[in-house]
Amino acid sequence: MILGGKSLADLSLDDIRLLVDNRVPESRHLDYKETPYSGRAQDIREMLRDITALANADGGYLVLGVREDGTNRPVELVPFDNPQELTDSMLQACVDGIRDRIPGLEIAPFEIAFNQGIIIIHVPASEWRPHMVVRDRRTDFCLRYGTHKREMTLREIREMILGDSRYCQLVEPQLRTRGALEESEKRVEGVIPPYAKVITERPVERFLLKYLLGGVVPRTMMIISPFIGDLEGAPVALKEVTKKVEADGTRLYVITREPREPYHQAGVSVLQQCRLAEIRYNPDIHAKLYLAWCRDETESYALFGSGNLTERGLRYNLELGMMIFARGYGKTILRDLYNWSTSVLRPKTPPVKRIDANWQRD
Repeated sequence: MILGGKSLADLSLDDIRLLVDNRVPESRHLDYKETPYSGRAQDIREMLRDITALANADGGYLVLGVREDGTNRPVELVPFDNPQELTDSMLQACVDGIRDRIPGLEIAPFEIAFNQGIIIIHVPASEWRPHMVVRDRRTDFCLRYGTHKREMTLREIREMILGDSRYCQLVEPQLRTRGALEESEKRVEGVIPPYAKVITERPVERFLLKYLLGGVVPRTMMIISPFIGDLEGAPVALKEVTKKVEADGTRLYVITREPREPYHQAGVSVLQQCRLAEIRYNPDIHAKLYLAWCRDETESYALFGSGNLTERGLRYNLELGMMIFARGYGKTILRDLYNWSTSVLRPKTPPVKRIDANWQRD
């Protein structure tokens, strides 16, 4: 992920200079602005729209004081005057103009010279989506798509609210009281089950971000994808996943086809370096399944759909996925997916790489 999803307290100017030196382009989670937002009403509204658009799209960073080249790639830092004063006014505008407030939102100046510098805004992934701009008797719901933001549709707003696990936990008892849900957890027409969520916007990326930023430590992780890349050009690099796997002591089971293309070989090479990864090649595999099985089963989740673990699968292709959570009947579905992947599919092919039996957490 861009900047590793770090807090601003853990970033320095060198991190931003690396973005410029490496010509890291704007993405769904990274936005550059050459000049800071002014105190004019329309600029303040635009700032709030930019911030909430990121919050509604799993977070990211806004970097103020970076000149681009016309292809969304940074060219140089452009420091401006009074960064601390501007930061204070921006923070106040966010407090006054965003509902619900974004937990963990950070805005900080990074000085380059006396009273000159840039400003970085860190918008963390939020469980309180969708966030709304409230200013001058107007409201806006925005969502970032690629390098642009746009107004959310009523359907997108509704789906984001209905897909919220907290909302589902509040609604399910009411539905039971009214007889809308039977004990068998059968779906009623017009009711979204509390254990399922259809994802039409970058489903594989959403799964990976949930894994990297969700704060839950899976006992086992399954990645079943016919094709795998190193994802270096994507918002989430594969080495970030393997790094977290080793840090958490998670066993990573990977089933893919034998790599023949360079991008596939690069992805498998990253996995080969992970001491807690097991790799198996299955020439018949066509399914795409990503599953995090946790020690506390209720925290487990999975994604199955059309997306491969490749840069195109994350960034460019139109993919569809279903996220399943371990709630209600979702527990049964997750157990079936876990048993199929670990007990049925895995034994079909001998491993080409085993988990390091001598691995110990540092």
